[in-house]
Amino acid sequence: MPKLLVLGLCAGYFLVLLDVTVVNVALPQINADLQAGQAGMAGVVNAYTFVLAALLLAFGAIGDRWGHRRIVIVGFLCFFAGSLACSLSPTIEALVASRGLQGVGAAATMTGTLAMLSESAADDRGRNKLVGLWAALGGVALPIGPLLGGLLVELDSWRAVFWLNLPIILVALIPIVVFSSPRRDLGAAESSDSDARPDHAGSSGASRSRLLLACIVAALMNVCVLGSLFLLTQFFQDDRGLSPLQAGLATLPALLPMPIFGALSGKISNRLGVWRTSALGLIIAGVGLGLMGLTVSGPSLWGLWLALVVWAIGVGILTPAIVAAAMHALPQRPGFASGAGSTARNVGGAVGVTVFAALYTVDTGILMAGAGVVMLAASFICLGVQRWSRVSRPALPAGDVGAEVRQ
Repeated sequence: MPKLLVLGLCAGYFLVLLDVTVVNVALPQINADLQAGQAGMAGVVNAYTFVLAALLLAFGAIGDRWGHRRIVIVGFLCFFAGSLACSLSPTIEALVASRGLQGVGAAATMTGTLAMLSESAADDRGRNKLVGLWAALGGVALPIGPLLGGLLVELDSWRAVFWLNLPIILVALIPIVVFSSPRRDLGAAESSDSDARPDHAGSSGASRSRLLLACIVAALMNVCVLGSLFLLTQFFQDDRGLSPLQAGLATLPALLPMPIFGALSGKISNRLGVWRTSALGLIIAGVGLGLMGLTVSGPSLWGLWLALVVWAIGVGILTPAIVAAAMHALPQRPGFASGAGSTARNVGGAVGVTVFAALYTVDTGILMAGAGVVMLAASFICLGVQRWSRVSRPALPAGDVGAEVRQ
């Protein structure tokens, strides 16, 4: 696959995650300019995330039948139209509706880009590498979103947060249109016989069970990751007295390790298998959260920043591995697997933010340590699936021994 095409697909995921977090720091100015009120500001956030989560599975299934290239192009165009409409919105009602259109484009883009990468891989090793790059480059958006949003709001206005998307979409679309070939009706042909096609790990039922477990782990991951990020940014502002921009800067220690170790995650998965790699990431991230719980109340931020680096290393390793685990479960239906995993992550993130916001009055250190325990517990699910997959995998014919890939 051409490198420019890979970057274009990864840029789509980057935009989807960026618009989850970049708007948050612009909300006070949106409120002042459009007289949004609390309900209006909540609508600006929820219209995007709810529509995104609601349509992921649908676009995944449509892409399996219609072709993921088409879904990606439609998704980018919807995202462009939604972003343009957001930047020009004269009222809070128009802005909320435009954010919903952004959510439609984001759902199509998120599932389609991952499915295109998965389809293009020659084998599971190649798929691990591509998914690692997709998750690593896209994952940069989570910590950089508040920082970038704060800069744009200070330099211009809240409308600049949405103008930012337009050139990125246009540049990303060029290699997708030029270098990718239409796969008409590929998904329909594959989905029609998907239930009858065996895989190395057992029956179709076993594949769906592994997909379900991958979704459960992915949901637990984002409960802890996005819940902790919410808690951390609130802590920096409320307890340490930092501005939104300063709070974004304070999370920068998480920015560098995530893409570096996310890119390495594919190589680690090729050696250990996606489930063992997921367990490794969960353990490291869980330890990092535990250390954050111990250092968050300290007089200096240095200990907290070091713990944040450990946490970011674990999340960087974990995210591509658990995404790849879902894609490996149903390789013949990449759109459905992508949509299921993405839905689980989005629902988990929404639950995490809601739960941590409701428990905000509880000691911050206790909440972070509790999230660490959840991640450590989830690692046992991954290790159990790895063991189950090895036990349940039937022996391969002599001529296919070299085809076995770690899962």
